[in-house]
Amino acid sequence: MSKKYYAVKKGRTPGVYTTWTDAQKQISGYSNAEFKSFQSQEEANAFLDDSNVKKPVKDDQTLIAYVDGSFDKLSARYSYGVVLVKDSQVIDELSNAADDPIYAESFQIAGECFGALNAIKWAIDHHYDSIVIYYDYLGIEMWATGQWKANKKVSQDYVAYYNTFAKHIAIRFIKVKAHSGVLYNERADELAKQALKK
Repeated sequence: MSKKYYAVKKGRTPGVYTTWTDAQKQISGYSNAEFKSFQSQEEANAFLDDSNVKKPVKDDQTLIAYVDGSFDKLSARYSYGVVLVKDSQVIDELSNAADDPIYAESFQIAGECFGALNAIKWAIDHHYDSIVIYYDYLGIEMWATGQWKANKKVSQDYVAYYNTFAKHIAIRFIKVKAHSGVLYNERADELAKQALKK
């Protein structure tokens, strides 16, 4: 019987394993695990050797981010608010507004996109292995994961930056219902609105 190599791309500890038992430990119960078996170690390594391989996620190195966007029709300005949470404590808040007409045509969606990107960049700059982004606009996840086609400038640039950042950190998305009383989501919305007044 020929020897097999098990490549775990997404699991507790990504890598190449020589027994199914060892590989199974990395993927059993792991959400969205990705793995494949090969006849040679070279093929297994090639499967792992691309930009989608993420570092193994450790809970102590995971940042939580709540993001939201806003838009002011009178000034044609968009904005974002971000609440960064670690161990149930707010460790930072981010917000900003801008009026680039290329992005402003997408209204608050521009703010949603820049909020998510700035949250990811903050996590990378502060050496987190992973980030979980809570959002209320579905495009944030759908464009990033390729389930929606990026047709406009704002979504195209969002995807380009996201793909660059995703090489350095594991990113997960969780949808929350807008204006439903989720504490940090409401705070992100408030920060975005405040940014428009500055």
